[in-house]
Amino acid sequence: MNRLIILILNISCLFFALFLSACGGGGSSASIPAGERGGLISSSFISSKQALPYKVDAYKIIYSTIDAKASPIKASGLLAIPKKNGGEKSPLLSYQHGTIFLNSQAPSISATSISGISTLSGIGFIVSAPDYIGYGESASMMHPYIHAETLANTSIDMLRASKTFLKQKNIQLNSQLFLTGYSEGGYATLALQKKLQEVHSNEFTVTASAAAAGPFDLTETAKTIANKTTNNKPAFMSFVLKAYDNIYGLNIISEMYQPPYVDIINTYFDGQHSGSKITTDLSHTTSELFNTPFLMALQGDGQHIIKDKLALNNIYDWKPTAPTRLFHGILDEVVPYHNAEKALNTMRNNGATKVSLGDCSLKSHVACVAPFIIDTVSFFSGYAHDL
Repeated sequence: MNRLIILILNISCLFFALFLSACGGGGSSASIPAGERGGLISSSFISSKQALPYKVDAYKIIYSTIDAKASPIKASGLLAIPKKNGGEKSPLLSYQHGTIFLNSQAPSISATSISGISTLSGIGFIVSAPDYIGYGESASMMHPYIHAETLANTSIDMLRASKTFLKQKNIQLNSQLFLTGYSEGGYATLALQKKLQEVHSNEFTVTASAAAAGPFDLTETAKTIANKTTNNKPAFMSFVLKAYDNIYGLNIISEMYQPPYVDIINTYFDGQHSGSKITTDLSHTTSELFNTPFLMALQGDGQHIIKDKLALNNIYDWKPTAPTRLFHGILDEVVPYHNAEKALNTMRNNGATKVSLGDCSLKSHVACVAPFIIDTVSFFSGYAHDL
């Protein structure tokens, strides 16, 4: 374990840069047609990186999945493979990335992401990192932000396509599967873990999961944000509201937002506007941003259809059976800490015996990324084989 901690301390700056950027070449090899979910459509070599202790080959994977309306689409992701001696096995790790606003920040596109994920793979994991719907191969679509079903589906199908690719290349997996992510990635990780356990246990067995800083309780998260007089990060909640308006066909942006911001909400979440641009152009005063009737409903117990959709996507009330490590900043200004506490207490009350919580005392959402990485690798090292 000590060797892994030293390695992760050396590379934590890379992942810190990867998270900040988020908040090659080679021939293409055609494969089986996408006749079903998780079919491998094609792969293309991106780069080789000298990581530690293994050199890593990175590939872009294009695969079949479904969107929020269950329509078949093509999606993409990054697959990072440590170059071990012939026949040596590796554990598989599904990495769910944090919030990005630009398509150029997707794992299979961003040089920073490719470098950071390759460094993690250099420890010995084969890393499957979906771009998510709305980025990479599916960039023409809006990203279904913080939507449990689509985040889980795209990660599951990326895992399936990755396993097909590895089999074709005669690259050996052991039987282990690890899941991890931070922020939206933490939420996606828990959504993925829940669906694997409840629906796909005959296909996948999770060895351990580390889900950090995610809005697991969307209902209370929205209420907390709505009750803030000012919010210096308005892009995040607005991304959720626009995504849900799109996914559920609500057409209520003008009902939720004050007139000066309606066009911004309707047009800026297209993968071409940066988070800083969206943040700058939205009001940081909550009462100026939202229409009063909507804001009052969100702040209290009033009824509103968006609250029903948020509740549908709460993912804290279940019983994970695999070892599960939550991690959250006590002073997190983007995703309230209560999400981790509520998930921990609810899961334990449901009978889960292998759930724990690691706290970060640093003063921002971003500042806790590096401690999360150290905590996660330490946690995984207690279970991982063949590193």
